Parts: sequence; C-alpha cells; structure tokens
Amino acid sequence: MLRFKYSIAVPGVGLSMQEKIKNTRILVIGCGGLGATVLQHLSAAGVGVIGIADYGVLNEEDLARTPLFQIQDIRKHKAKMASSRMWAFNPFTKHYPFLIQVKPENVLAVIREFDLVIDCSQHQPTHLVVNDGCMAGDKPFVIAEVHNWVAWWGGFNIPQANGSKSASYRCMRNQIDEYRNFDAGALSVTHGAAALQVVNSVLRHLLEVPGLDKLHHFDFLHQQYHITDTTPDAAIIAETQEKACSRRRSTGWRSCPTWKTRFSVT
Repeated sequence: MLRFKYSIAVPGVGLSMQEKIKNTRILVIGCGGLGATVLQHLSAAGVGVIGIADYGVLNEEDLARTPLFQIQDIRKHKAKMASSRMWAFNPFTKHYPFLIQVKPENVLAVIREFDLVIDCSQHQPTHLVVNDGCMAGDKPFVIAEVHNWVAWWGGFNIPQANGSKSASYRCMRNQIDEYRNFDAGALSVTHGAAALQVVNSVLRHLLEVPGLDKLHHFDFLHQQYHITDTTPDAAIIAETQEKACSRRRSTGWRSCPTWKTRFSVT
C-alpha cells in the first residue's frame, strides 16, 4: 500500500476505502481518446481489475487525442497495447484486454465478472447493447461521450439508498440527444478533462458518496456545467428487462432478476 500512501491520507479514503478500490473490477468499453484516459486514472487510483474491450487498431490520427499510446503502436490493437502500457505503469493492477466488439450475443458474458461498466465507445448502438446487458445482468454502468467542445456522462442502474435502482440509459435518451453533436471534431484536452470527471464520479461512488446517478453536461468552450437528475421510466425499464431477459435465457443463463424486485414502483 506504500504506492497509495497519499491517496490513503485523503480524508474519507483511508486504508479501508483504498482496499475497496483494490477489490473492485471495472470494465471499460472503448479505448480511444476518452476510454484510454479513463483507463489511466482508474489504474492510478488502484482499481484491482480493469477489463479493456476494444477490437479496433490504432491509427495515426488517433494519437493526437490518446497520449497513452506511442508512434510504434500504430496499426496494433488498442486494447492490447493499452494493457501493456498500463502494466508498465502499474503492475499491481490486472489489465485484461478483450479484442472484441460488444454485441447482444456476447454482452452478458463480457460484463459477467465485473462490478461496474464504463462505456466510452461513443457509439449509440453500443450504448444500447450495454444498457440492455447491464439491466439484464443487474450491473451499474456509466456512459460518456465527447463531441467537439461538449461532453456528457451519466451513471445508470445505480443502487439507491431505499433499495431501488436509478434510471437506465434508455430512460434518458431524449435528454441525452439534446447534448449530442455528431460533428467529427475531437480535442485531446476535452477528452482528457471529461475522462477525469468520469473517473472522479466513479471513485466517489466507490467511496459511497452519492451522485453517480446524475446526468452531467459540460460545455468546455463556454465553461458551462449542468447536472440533471435522472428519472426512471417504469414502462421503458420493464420492456428492456423483458427483452434482455429473454435473450439471457436463450443464451443459457438459468435465472434473470425481475424488474419489480430491483426497481421501486411509484
């Protein structure tokens, strides 16, 4: 624990919480400008097991927004190279690369052994797959995107103090669509800044500080930051659960949590 001497000294952390971080298993989906920086700071914080799911290879144009990688990594698998770089930085964390695309057919198997999922794919079809898989597997998850000067991130299916769970990604799609900008622009600094906020939110959650279930929106150009409460939609969650659980049973899972036992009905 000498490596985390100064982290342990932070009020509210201490040895017990640092041990909790060490015992946490987090899957990061997407290892581009956003995901690569998320990986770096999760590892630096001492998360014990980090999965890295990305089937893509590094292109030269990716280097400007992914300081984790080096010029010799071009045309190599991002997940594999990220795992190698992270081991050199922190050999005490286990970094597992998954050279796969997360799909409906494999999402349950991929997320199964992780405590929390962070989707940095910045790809809406993948967000929906992750949402449905995490709802069926009863996993809390975070989704984040950065476009041009704007970033948004939010935590979903987060346990609440009353025993219920927070909203799903599908519940908040209309609100999130207002934040989206589909232009192809990308800056390293906005990806890095957003990644730091995402990791900070996750660490606060692990330290039992509430707030991960909020939807965050940051306009870096105008320095405007907004936090929105997420609201579960019972009908959307029930429909998602039914479809996801049907798929879960078809792939050989013997049980599936029911919506009524996991979400409060108001």
